Amino acid sequence: MGKPTKTIAQKLQTKLAKLREDGLIVTPRQVTIRRRVLFRYTPEKISYTRTRYFPSMKEDIVEEDFTAEILLDHQTLGILSGQLQNPPRGVSRVLDMIRYAEPDIDSITVGGTENKVEGSRVFVTHALYIILTSINREEGRDKVTRVRNRVAPFLKDNFDLETEELTTERDYGLLMNEILASKAFTQNDIAQLASELESGELNEIVIERQINKQAEWLLDSMQTIIDEPELTQAKSRELGQRLFNFSRASISGPEKLMEKILTKYGQNIIFGVPALLNVDGFVTSSAGLPRSQFDLLLINNLSDVEIVELKRPDEFLLDFDDSRNKFYASKDLGIATAQAERYISAIYRENDAELRIQGQSIREYLQSKLGGTITLSICRPKALIVMGRIQNIAKRYDDLSARVRASVTRASYEKNLDHAYKEIKSSYKNIDITTYSELIESARLRLQVEREDPDA
Repeated sequence: MGKPTKTIAQKLQTKLAKLREDGLIVTPRQVTIRRRVLFRYTPEKISYTRTRYFPSMKEDIVEEDFTAEILLDHQTLGILSGQLQNPPRGVSRVLDMIRYAEPDIDSITVGGTENKVEGSRVFVTHALYIILTSINREEGRDKVTRVRNRVAPFLKDNFDLETEELTTERDYGLLMNEILASKAFTQNDIAQLASELESGELNEIVIERQINKQAEWLLDSMQTIIDEPELTQAKSRELGQRLFNFSRASISGPEKLMEKILTKYGQNIIFGVPALLNVDGFVTSSAGLPRSQFDLLLINNLSDVEIVELKRPDEFLLDFDDSRNKFYASKDLGIATAQAERYISAIYRENDAELRIQGQSIREYLQSKLGGTITLSICRPKALIVMGRIQNIAKRYDDLSARVRASVTRASYEKNLDHAYKEIKSSYKNIDITTYSELIESARLRLQVEREDPDA
């Protein structure tokens, strides 16, 4: 996968900060509650003691019969999505499964490169952890389905209440893993099983895997582009051809490259909307107003319109006024917001005869492109400005002149930068501002959440 926008240590600190809000004592090496150590931590791992803390229970501190360790990387951080003070519930469930064969195990380590048992300690890779917790989750759904269907006749006979019969969908990819692990089936057996599946189920497996594969390729490729410090026209053309097989002549610069990528691949993976349109034309006015051009138009789940204004990935969003020690919107961001406001105004007046796209009103143009599949309901048009990278919201402190660095400390500069970016993101009505980094990270998060154990 591409380069994450935050380091493991930064993500861990974000999770630790939430514990302070719950009244736990967080020191640089451990977390305690009423002088009881819950876990010790470093950027490499979290080591849980046997003490657990459940603030919603009457007896909120309990002792369990095992210790746990999570070796930290960007994958294992995903299973720590719940309350950090205790190991994820999936850890105890995996341990229970292993205890079916080795009841004396009293310590589990999740992460690392191999699965093994050493004395009373078991090591489980992230991949095996996901498989075992997925089996547990699937069996849980099966139990709920069986109980509900067996109860249904009694509800009908005694209360005349009808309940819909449930069926459980099997994860056939998980089933394949179980077959391979059991070594009780040959490759021919697996092929036979696949051929006997209903076509819809088999297609679903293939399609889901292809979507995930394409999503990871897309996000990695976009990350490669935005990691480029100076996206010249020549570099944009080279990356567009090498990564996406676009013709060099079709790429006039960085903005055009990102527009082509998001037009072709952005609807589902990046934006998650029912429809995405590249207008590829100007909004003209018979009253002599300046021509405008939308980069992309999104139709959201409420059938409303969101305008996407794309700027360069290597531009700064904020500039710094050293005379006042304050950040302000850069010239490029100021131009982008002015464009966005003009576009929103144009959408509000989509029935005004003087505003036309290819001879049609904006509503007529959109409906013709949608082919009648969606009925527009333009009530609250919005705009999204995508620009820059999260690592370079403004000029780095080390790149400031010696005179400016003498007047402001690094800590003050970076703290004010964080505040200024948050403020400017929330200062415009109906206009959202984000970076390409955040756009990619948001898409990665959606993919990650779909694969994680929700009980973790």
